[in-house]
Amino acid sequence: MAIMKAEQEQTALFVNGLSLKKYDKIIVSMSGGKDSLACLLHLLELGVSKRKIELAHQCVDGGPDDEEFMDWPVTEAYCKAISIYFGIPIYFQWRKGGILGEMMRKHSSTNDVYFEQKVRGSKKKVVKLETMRKIKGTRLKFPAVKADLRQRWCSSVVKIDPFRRALNNNPHYVGKKILVVTGERREESPKRAKYEEVEYHACHSGRKFVHSWRPVIDWKEDKVWDIIKRWKIQPHPAYMLGWGRMSCFGCIFSSPQHWAMMKEIAPQRFDILVNKEK
Repeated sequence: MAIMKAEQEQTALFVNGLSLKKYDKIIVSMSGGKDSLACLLHLLELGVSKRKIELAHQCVDGGPDDEEFMDWPVTEAYCKAISIYFGIPIYFQWRKGGILGEMMRKHSSTNDVYFEQKVRGSKKKVVKLETMRKIKGTRLKFPAVKADLRQRWCSSVVKIDPFRRALNNNPHYVGKKILVVTGERREESPKRAKYEEVEYHACHSGRKFVHSWRPVIDWKEDKVWDIIKRWKIQPHPAYMLGWGRMSCFGCIFSSPQHWAMMKEIAPQRFDILVNKEK
């Protein structure tokens, strides 16, 4: 019986060409949305030890002292609640000033990145990563509704780059085998339909082995909601208010109905966005 159980566990931990047991650390990029939550739950159903898993969240409005501008005010607290409920640590990364700081940049360089790093036990410290290329430039515009991340710069500047820099500069990851798990799904967009399920991560180097895995890439939305229902997890409040996806509260891809809802439930936040646009 014990041998059969061990074989079942080994089979469960070998999926889509990945032997999940070989990684020292599995980092789930936790946005707070349904797809990243489904990734975490899927890992747990596969039998991955919680001791191997970390959650990473990028604070798109910046750090604790920065102004709330575009994100949902509850998102960071929701991600922390998921962390506490499952007993899995979460580490935050952010760019100073967040989206607003980059949007209002005038004759200055992009702001520095900060990330939380484990010290001992459950204690953390905040590490500052200075912008190395001090190239002065002017933005003074909202991100564009484009697939190109050079124009829709919000994702690259305040999400992708802070995560990569944190991963590259965290000494705990040196010499480790790391699996980065993200929740893109092919049915969401033509661009995401072309993503590979498994590939080397951009941070893969001679100093650390890093794979990227998108475990729910071929899942339909119903399957995502099914696993959340099965675990009896309360989804992010944005879904309860009628949002179909959990991006920023003031996301540039919001529909007229979303903007009308934002004006109804958060008029002060709505006015801030309107005034910045003016």
